[in-house]
Amino acid sequence: MPHPFEAREISAWISAARAERAARVLSDPRLRLTRIGSDDPKTRRTLATQFNAEPFDDLRQLAVATPSVLWIDRREVLDELEREVLANEDIAIVAGACTLQFLLALPHCETAPSFRRMQVGRALLSVVETFGRVEVFQTTVSVADESRLGEGLRVAAASALAVLGSIDQVTALGARAGTLTASVIGERGLGTLAIGVGVEAASFALVGEGGLATVASGLVGWRRRDGSWMEEARLESDGDEPTIQTLLEAERPSGRSEHSVATDAARQRARLRIAALADTVRLSARTGQSESVEAMLQSFGVDPYEM
Repeated sequence: MPHPFEAREISAWISAARAERAARVLSDPRLRLTRIGSDDPKTRRTLATQFNAEPFDDLRQLAVATPSVLWIDRREVLDELEREVLANEDIAIVAGACTLQFLLALPHCETAPSFRRMQVGRALLSVVETFGRVEVFQTTVSVADESRLGEGLRVAAASALAVLGSIDQVTALGARAGTLTASVIGERGLGTLAIGVGVEAASFALVGEGGLATVASGLVGWRRRDGSWMEEARLESDGDEPTIQTLLEAERPSGRSEHSVATDAARQRARLRIAALADTVRLSARTGQSESVEAMLQSFGVDPYEM
């Protein structure tokens, strides 16, 4: 078990579009980058020099050389050779950007950022526990630039699943450069998802049995139907903590107890549900029609009823 003040050694494979964000995340003093890889020579050279890390131009070689934790921050689907080596190496994989296809290729893959690790996410979950029946749920996520819309969509999808339960029908209301909106039908209510480019922030609104509750980056406000205030509080800024915390918590997948294995399986199912919902929203935006999350899962050979 590493000392709490000891920097965690990690490796990273970064796409060119994410170099600036990666540099910001990797600069955290709790992380010690020893190996860096990228398809882009300039990105690889710049980050290797900045962090005094060993450069790699091949993801497979980087995985073999990695002792414990590998952060992969790219959109591209893994090819067959990459899947094989990443699945066989005894390392924890953390994906900064992922799709359903990416997760299915790597059963032991974590994702970052995690909605449940975000302070605003934890605040929302605590409100939901005692709010009662939710009739309408709205989530709005703003990201710093267009290359991070996928991350924002995943956070929005995770929040909708946490509040509304299982979701099947998805209808994209509109998509253009820098924005994505959709409506969803969950087992516990209706919801809307909106993702756009601006300041890094997230806000959630619940309407239903508990009245009206708003949870946002910086504050929580909850007013009951009779007009009384149930809760009003301020939250500390999330910053990059969700991504950093995911990297810090990653461990080798081997040698775990049966309880840990069961927990990992449950987390894997949750990650697949989130990725499937996000991918279905993207599909609906392309087709201009309502799409089914269950059909999306079945197209990849996943039984949605086992999720």
